[in-house]
Amino acid sequence: MTDTTASTDADVGYRAGLVYPAWDFQVTAETQAKKLACCDIDPAIYGDRVDITHFVLATVLAAKRAGLPINGRVHMTQRLDLSEPIMLGETLTVRGEDIKVEPDRRGHIVTSRFEFVRPDGSIPLRAERSSLVLDATLADRAQPSAAKARPATDPTEGLTKIGEKQLVPEKVAAYSDEAENLIHSDPETAHRFGFRAPIAAGLMAIRFMMEALSKNAVPRQLDLQIRFRRPMFWDEKLDIWGRHDDAGKLSSIAIVNQDGKLANDGVVNHVG
Repeated sequence: MTDTTASTDADVGYRAGLVYPAWDFQVTAETQAKKLACCDIDPAIYGDRVDITHFVLATVLAAKRAGLPINGRVHMTQRLDLSEPIMLGETLTVRGEDIKVEPDRRGHIVTSRFEFVRPDGSIPLRAERSSLVLDATLADRAQPSAAKARPATDPTEGLTKIGEKQLVPEKVAAYSDEAENLIHSDPETAHRFGFRAPIAAGLMAIRFMMEALSKNAVPRQLDLQIRFRRPMFWDEKLDIWGRHDDAGKLSSIAIVNQDGKLANDGVVNHVG
């Protein structure tokens, strides 16, 4: 079992200015279908295009390839900026770096920036993410105090329900099998980091949002910002809510857990 302890950023190796080794990454139809099956999503909606969520996995694997610990790492924010469609089987070079490392009472927060480069030098996709690297020795780490103090509001106000998902432990665990972050599959590890049960990868939430955005047509361009507010436990039922603009396009998406609390939300800055 992977070591589940972490302390300072010096100990774990994350640091501002750290450049990840460049490497080539490709999404095949088989790989995409496997991941989408874990999310109960029909791969046919994407045709021969990649669901760009898969490139967020590359940002996780970049840290693993660099020898950095990812066990107990929790997604906090994600931005995806797609300028051109990416096709299944297309090979892109992953380039990334850590741009900020901040101490947090639960561990520390790492912000990273990535770009995915074609052989001709063009960059169809850029991504930026922040993750909380939990220290298993610290108490009261699962939720920030500000979130606990926030007055209760209805996260669905002004939104329309557009779907629902039932998480299944086996599928949640299978989704994260490459990354080997045991917080998604091992109850003992989840408990050690302060969670009642394993939690679904934030990438699954992005998959749900991309499915909602792609039901009518897969976006050729997209600027999407996501915040991961609460863990999605591996046995929860989730409702998907959305707001549409005057043109009928989704402008925001909310994923609400079975307790009626906001788990994740996304803002669509641009879709084309």
